[in-house]
Amino acid sequence: MSRFGERPSASAEGEPTAGFTLIELLVVIIIIGVLAAIAIPSFVNQRKKGYDAQAQSDLRNLAGFEEIYLSDAGSYGTIAEIQALEPKLAISGGVTLSVIRFDTINGYCLSARHSSSGATWYYDSEAGGMKPRGVSTCSLVGGVPGDTATG
Repeated sequence: MSRFGERPSASAEGEPTAGFTLIELLVVIIIIGVLAAIAIPSFVNQRKKGYDAQAQSDLRNLAGFEEIYLSDAGSYGTIAEIQALEPKLAISGGVTLSVIRFDTINGYCLSARHSSSGATWYYDSEAGGMKPRGVSTCSLVGGVPGDTATG
């Protein structure tokens, strides 16, 4: 018979025992649980950042196509007009692009939002391009309302 907390060095038949105690297994499970509790929120946050980057990338692409459209057609346009002239404008899955307003020659205001992210991103051609997170206005006053497309 062994005392409490001690491992017997051999079984009743004289063979050495192998294995882990219940306490050791519980400690390992608790450590794995703590590591998972730390890692999962970080992983979810990284996915959200990825969705935001996808929306920003599509927004920059649309801004580039606005400039191409200006060069080809002599004015800025809606997403439908741009896709008619430049069919290579592709929108990522889950991303909604909008031309909020555009003046035929002076500038445009665009927005993008991924369905899995809570952030809406804005691109203001008259104020230097991509707006930082949290800015929800554009400097373009007047102009024509645009349209929306979802990938």
